[in-house]
Amino acid sequence: MRALFTVHGGEFLVGDHINRRLGKQHDVWVPTKDSGLDLLVTDKRRKRKPVALQVKFSRGYSLPDEAGDAVAATSWFKLDPRKIRSSAADVWVFVILTLARKAHFVLVPTKHLMACIPSGVGTRWDLYLWVTRDDCCYQVRDLRKRERLESVHLGVQDRKRDFSKWLNNWKLLSGTR
Repeated sequence: MRALFTVHGGEFLVGDHINRRLGKQHDVWVPTKDSGLDLLVTDKRRKRKPVALQVKFSRGYSLPDEAGDAVAATSWFKLDPRKIRSSAADVWVFVILTLARKAHFVLVPTKHLMACIPSGVGTRWDLYLWVTRDDCCYQVRDLRKRERLESVHLGVQDRKRDFSKWLNNWKLLSGTR
C-alpha cells in the first residue's frame, strides 16, 4: 500500500512545536500538493497574511572535543541556491535534532537567506549551523578549525555567518521580520 501523503521528520517537529507552544495564536496547514512549500501558518483570527515555510532537517553530529561544552548542536544542510532564489517560501526553517533528541529551530526569512549564499557557489551550498549553549548560531562551513572554535567563544566576524537572531525566532510567524 502506498502512503497517501507523508510529512518528513523536520516538518513534523516544526508543526508539533507550533501547535504545542504557539497553538493559541497560530494554525498549521500541510499542502496537499508539493509546490515547494512544506507548511503554511495562519493566525487564528485570519487577520494576517499566511506565512509559507520551507523546512529543512538535519540530525545532530558529534561535537569536536576542542569545542568543549560551548556547542549545543551541530548540523549539515545541503542546499541548492537556485531553489532558495526561486522559493515561494517566506521563511526557511532549519531543524537540528541533537543526539540527545533536543530540537533547535533556526527560522530565516528567504530574502536574508539569499543574501547569505556565498559568492561562487554553484548548485550546492553546504550550510553548517552550530548552536552554542549561550543561544548563538553561526554558519561555520569553510572556516578553519581554529576559526570555528573562535566563533563558538568569540562570535563570528562576518555578519553573513551570524544566524543568532534567527535562532528560535518564532516572531516571524506573526509577520514581524
